[in-house]
Amino acid sequence: MAERVDVSLVMATCDKRDYLALTLESLLAQTYRRFEVVLCDDGTAGGVEDVVAPFRDRLDLTVVVQENRGRAAARNAALARVSGDLVVFIDDDRMAAPEFVAGHVAAAGGGGVIGWKRRALTFWRPGVLPLSRDDLMRLVMRVGGRDRLAEPIRLLEAGALEADPHQALASADLGDERDNHGAIIEAFGPALTGFRFDWALATTANLAVPREAVEKIGGFDESFTGWGLEDTDLSYRLGRLGVRFSLTAEAVNYHQIHPLADPDPAVAQRLMHAQLLRNLDRFCARHRSLDAYLYRRRWEHAMTLAEADRLLKRVEAEPDPLLRRELEALYADR
Repeated sequence: MAERVDVSLVMATCDKRDYLALTLESLLAQTYRRFEVVLCDDGTAGGVEDVVAPFRDRLDLTVVVQENRGRAAARNAALARVSGDLVVFIDDDRMAAPEFVAGHVAAAGGGGVIGWKRRALTFWRPGVLPLSRDDLMRLVMRVGGRDRLAEPIRLLEAGALEADPHQALASADLGDERDNHGAIIEAFGPALTGFRFDWALATTANLAVPREAVEKIGGFDESFTGWGLEDTDLSYRLGRLGVRFSLTAEAVNYHQIHPLADPDPAVAQRLMHAQLLRNLDRFCARHRSLDAYLYRRRWEHAMTLAEADRLLKRVEAEPDPLLRRELEALYADR
């Protein structure tokens, strides 16, 4: 009789075959073993069967294949096949530290758990990676000179993560991602006590939520297309349901730096930002609430989340609803 799984790792993939292979390999070294992996291939050119084949007898792995329909639809397709009570979202390009699943299980208490995110460089591809100057200098030292950067380099060999995961991850590590929200944690603590925008930190790059809650809200809204917001919309609706989010530094994964939608990283960033702003409008039009409008102001660089939190609390403390109505009208028509 098969052992019951407690945790379902949900992952969507499209055209990241090399990165997916390392992400799956990192799951072989998990200290907590009662988990399954449900992967949706959302239209990868050539498919991923050859990538997943080496892991089928070492992971409890289900693969769902569909034509490209976008991130929301792919994750919904995977969610339809999960069996664990705790759903952990992880992206196809995020290698999991050995304590990743264990960290989410330890922190889970009926709410949502936001894990810690770091950056890693596993493949050097000249001219197409969104790397900072500091990242490039670190890479030059790692490979032994700038001359070597003229050609692609595989920086993490297959098998290294399984053999010695801590050493392998340390060799690829580029440090913390910027969206770990250190200032928010310093102000409110990892439990995010009293923070009214906890849902805004909860993205599916590294997130655990109760399966029952996800099912109650109907999963992802597939009308969000392109890059961004389909996961924030999910977290917002979970928050409306009563799910509170907290952070843990014990569930760590590593985002593999990869090429973006355009070979020129600057062009790709502009395209992604345009898609994000379009989805922000969709998000605000759907929810028509002050906290949604204030969240949009954050992305418009008009206020920080901490400032949005203070303003929302001030409005909530007003017995007269006039201030709320005026602000909602102002930001809705911005």
